[in-house]
Amino acid sequence: MAVTAIASHNFARVITSQVDGARIVHQEHDAADPATMDELMETASALDTEIQSIKAQVYKKLLANFTEFTQSFENSLELNGKIDELLRQADEMTSQTIDPETGLRQKVMSALVNHHEVSYKVQENDSILEGLKHFSRVDDILSQYEDCMDSGNILQAGHCIQQAAKVLAQPPNAGVESSNITKHLTEQCTRMSEAIDHMLDQLIASAIHFNHTEHDSTYYYQLFFSYTIKVPPLALPRAGSAYTPGSIRWHELVRALTLLELASDKLRPLQKSILRNLLQPLIQFHKDSTLELVSSASNYASADGSSISLSVNLGHGRSEQATIFDDVRRVFEYIHQDIFLNEYSSPEFNAHQVSSDTEILTHVVGRHIAKEASAMILKYYLTDIIPLNINELSQFGSISAEVIRFEDDLIAMGFLTEADKELRDFVENIDVHYTNRKRDTLLKQGRAIIISDDFKVIPVKDLDRDDELEQERSSWSIGDHDTDLKESSISVKAKQLVDMILTTLQGAAPLSADASPYLYQATRSLVDLYRVLMPVYHERTLTDVPALTILFYNDCMYIARELEKMTDRLENGIPGMDEVLYDDAIPSLKALAKKWLDFQVQKQREELMQSIDEASRFHDSGVESNFAACERAMKQIVYVFRHLGKAWKLLDDVAIRVIKEIEDLGDISEKESHKLAIICGLLFECEDQFDSAGPLVEEVKGDAYNDEDPIHYFVPSWEKFQLMTDILELSFAEIMTRFRAGQLHMFKVQELSNFVCSLFADTPLRQRNLEEIDQGHPFRRS
Repeated sequence: MAVTAIASHNFARVITSQVDGARIVHQEHDAADPATMDELMETASALDTEIQSIKAQVYKKLLANFTEFTQSFENSLELNGKIDELLRQADEMTSQTIDPETGLRQKVMSALVNHHEVSYKVQENDSILEGLKHFSRVDDILSQYEDCMDSGNILQAGHCIQQAAKVLAQPPNAGVESSNITKHLTEQCTRMSEAIDHMLDQLIASAIHFNHTEHDSTYYYQLFFSYTIKVPPLALPRAGSAYTPGSIRWHELVRALTLLELASDKLRPLQKSILRNLLQPLIQFHKDSTLELVSSASNYASADGSSISLSVNLGHGRSEQATIFDDVRRVFEYIHQDIFLNEYSSPEFNAHQVSSDTEILTHVVGRHIAKEASAMILKYYLTDIIPLNINELSQFGSISAEVIRFEDDLIAMGFLTEADKELRDFVENIDVHYTNRKRDTLLKQGRAIIISDDFKVIPVKDLDRDDELEQERSSWSIGDHDTDLKESSISVKAKQLVDMILTTLQGAAPLSADASPYLYQATRSLVDLYRVLMPVYHERTLTDVPALTILFYNDCMYIARELEKMTDRLENGIPGMDEVLYDDAIPSLKALAKKWLDFQVQKQREELMQSIDEASRFHDSGVESNFAACERAMKQIVYVFRHLGKAWKLLDDVAIRVIKEIEDLGDISEKESHKLAIICGLLFECEDQFDSAGPLVEEVKGDAYNDEDPIHYFVPSWEKFQLMTDILELSFAEIMTRFRAGQLHMFKVQELSNFVCSLFADTPLRQRNLEEIDQGHPFRRS
């Protein structure tokens, strides 16, 4: 880089020229100002003097620093040369680095590639070495497995397989994990596990023996355990090995099963056999069962085995026998001591375990057996001995104590936990089970009575004769006169159901406040069952037989009446309830009774009206055939009414219809009038149906009751019907006499006039009498 030097005199010259230039510019500028020439000359002179002074100062400073300035300039020239040399060297080094053939960069890149290849080979060799060490460890473990199998040490062999599997599951690198050797070794471990599994099955089969026979009513079962078990020969022994099968003890096999976590699976057949072939027959047929034990577990070290057997001879129960809980307890004690070896304390058996092998077996095998056995005891024993009466219930305490003691023993042995108290819960709630059984029995017996086709009857007055409550009260009810039952009959089944309800409620008195309401609910269920089942099961009978409809009506009313008296019959009530009421059941029974009565009345009304229609509505009754048809119709009415009992409205409807038909006949001959009177007179046979209804009318009318015939109260048109029948037989004079006496007031004037015109010919007498009748009925004297 070129450096321009300026000498001192040149520098002064330049400064002077620049100052002179400035002055000229200034002068040109000032020339434009309106100033005098003298002023301008004076100013220019001042400036020139000042510039000269400044120049002198600049020269003075330059001269004072000239040496330093010269040295700096020389140094800058030297430094510029060095920089040029460095740039040259940098260019040379760049050329040496980037040269594609001899450049340093190419050499470095080649070295890095070689280093990477070497590192990869080193890592690959390390992985191979790790894999070889890994496979060597697995091979050593598998060699130990073969040695253990040769010696019959099934437990150590199992440990070897577990260890080998664990090592294979943790490969040192991905290459080992994906190698064929790992796959081969894994398959080999699987085959070895299967070999152990097969050997365990053979050892268990050699240790446990079942003997099971059944013939007709005889059953025999034996379970035998061999404590010394011969090890079976290997299926594929190693070539050249001097293998001689030995034997192992039962506790060694148990240890192998528990530590290999195979006990639950391998002992499942034993579990099923004990449940199905030992405990179930023992519990289900306990009265005919004999249990025998040959136990040597207390001296297990020298014992060869133990056994338990059960024989069942149906129909030949023992006269003296242990209770079911004693025998079942003996079975579990045998399992605990002789199979699970609870009393065997060898260090090899239970050493270094959080839980002993006995505890493990009791948990994974025994607990299921205990729970199933408890369920069997509930099903085959306890549910069958639920008391049926209060005396049996009071004696159930001894069984409860035995159940609790039995369950506590199973808990102490570890077969059950404190939460597994199904049997205790059952006996502690025996009151509830008792009431449930009573309910089921009640409903079962009640259903049989309800669906029975036996409709035998019994007079209510015979039932009320010895009923103090009924003698103290009146069965007549104002506004509900249809419920009168004193002169009625009911079916025996209604009486049976009422007796069952009363007996059940009386049986609830000694129970607890929690249990007794269940029996009350059971009686309500019986009433509901009656209301639902009776009309459905006997629908055709109740529809087609009017007498049975009335009987069903009476039954419903009788049951309702007796339910109303239940509170009075149970003087002290039942525990847990203030009152024994059937407030909703009673109206439902009465509504059901009325529903069927109304249905039957309507059905019979339609049939009776049809009978009247078929009798030609009493036309030409003087003709014998017509008279016979009318007579049949009226007899049918009497027959139906007698069988419908209190269907009083039906008789009123018939009377109104007969009156209307006769009024509509028009001309009635003397013979026809007589025949009609005979036909109407047939209905008078219905009057005896009201003989017992006087007290009801008296209760309704109170002081206004004058011993009148009850039929006139229940059949308002009856008096009019009687008078119409009389009119058919009376002379004209007798009719007018009764009219003048005010005895025909129930006939309208027009009705009476029509009767007169129908019965008597048109004569001056009839005309005068009609004019009198048209004047209206005379005043009636009381």
